[in-house]
Amino acid sequence: MSVFRTTAIHCPACDAELQFKLALSVNGDRRPDLRDAIVDGSFQREPCPKCGETFRLAPEFTLIDVGRGQWIAVYPMKKLNRGKELEDQARATFAQAYGAQAPAIVRAMGAKMKPRITFGWGALREKVVASNHQLDDVTLELCKLAIVRTQDNPPLANDTELRFVALEDGKLVFAWIRVLNEDLVETVKVPRDLYDEIVADHKGWEPLRKELSAGMFVDMNRLLVEAH
Repeated sequence: MSVFRTTAIHCPACDAELQFKLALSVNGDRRPDLRDAIVDGSFQREPCPKCGETFRLAPEFTLIDVGRGQWIAVYPMKKLNRGKELEDQARATFAQAYGAQAPAIVRAMGAKMKPRITFGWGALREKVVASNHQLDDVTLELCKLAIVRTQDNPPLANDTELRFVALEDGKLVFAWIRVLNEDLVETVKVPRDLYDEIVADHKGWEPLRKELSAGMFVDMNRLLVEAH
């Protein structure tokens, strides 16, 4: 089941105190509507009843979708610098819930799941959209690295990130977005063939594939954080 907790927060625009139904866990099997809301950007986005300003709280919950093989521990972007610590925590949580420490019948379900951690709404949405199109998230990260390498003057900065957002007319659609407010900076479309070529080129991409898939934090941003 999905779990929510009503908590008092302050509107970021007018500072009024209001009650917010905060997500602690989301069950995608039972609540596909919440998966859809993550994709369309409406999940955990509410208007302030006093000033009318719409705001969205930073995500911090677990998304579980056994049918799609997803278990994602979601954290706010501001905690990215604690990636290793939070990955260790998430690994322990998954082990208790679906891994070695879980009952045998549950372990069988966990064996079919890919445990992940993400930071920020853009990263979570990306994992959900990739799953909707049955695309491997590691290969998508390699596609992103290929784009950064070949794009003229990519808007790569501390406040931007590149995210897979759609599959349209045989093309993978990626977007450079602002980390804090999710505003679109630039859209990049590449042929689906790029994905297939990376899958086929085992030798050329294998070192980076191994590095990206070494843990639960499967994201190009991990390589950038470790580089610093």
